[in-house]
Amino acid sequence: MKVIYALAAGVLATFNTHALETIYDADSNAGKVTQYQYGPVHSILMQSTSSHYFTAFFDTSSQATCSEAALFDEISGALLTQLTVADNKVIYGAVEQGNETSAKVIKLTCHDDNRSYLVHHKVPAAPAIHLDRTLLFDNWKEGGRYPGYYQSVTMDTQLSVNTFAPDGECRVVKFGNGGVPGLFNGQTSVSNIHSDVFTHSGKALYDAYSSSLTYAIRCTNSGGTTMLFDEWRITQDTQQGELSTSFY
Repeated sequence: MKVIYALAAGVLATFNTHALETIYDADSNAGKVTQYQYGPVHSILMQSTSSHYFTAFFDTSSQATCSEAALFDEISGALLTQLTVADNKVIYGAVEQGNETSAKVIKLTCHDDNRSYLVHHKVPAAPAIHLDRTLLFDNWKEGGRYPGYYQSVTMDTQLSVNTFAPDGECRVVKFGNGGVPGLFNGQTSVSNIHSDVFTHSGKALYDAYSSSLTYAIRCTNSGGTTMLFDEWRITQDTQQGELSTSFY
């Protein structure tokens, strides 16, 4: 949870001649919640964990109204999309693909007692996931009427994640064609993770009938969801895996 103070007065002019006073999300961490001790907005809470659609709730003082919002690239300042403000409490809108790995900021325009404000809330880039893994296959068993298979599969991994936020979450996703050990130092999930490296060695299982193994690592924050997929084709002659990343 972050406590934010006003850092500087804005110099942008509005059509009603009132200056926009800028209230920054000054914390270095783009967490889910920002609390403000000054200005028309008490807090902004990101509700979504999508890279392509944002929903946030905000709470204002009794006299304040907030009517406009937009999403910007935090580094370049480029406008990414206009957002919709509804009922003086909700911000929502879609974001085009291609901006998943950029840090962003919501800028909310508010008015209170003949004063105008531009309230900032940081939105982190979608999490980054990097995996180095080695699978050792041993003890091939002929199947006869059934597919042959390796009786022993050992997985050695080094996993690094960065959620770009203090309240990120990551977990191992298992599919129906096998299972892998807990890749987070033996655990299958971690909460409130910002950036860390995990190493682990353990047993894995795969489906002999499809000769395949698929699993994924899923990390989320208030700015998006990243999934790193690892898909293996396993036969007696070939054991080959392929990594791919998708944003949601």
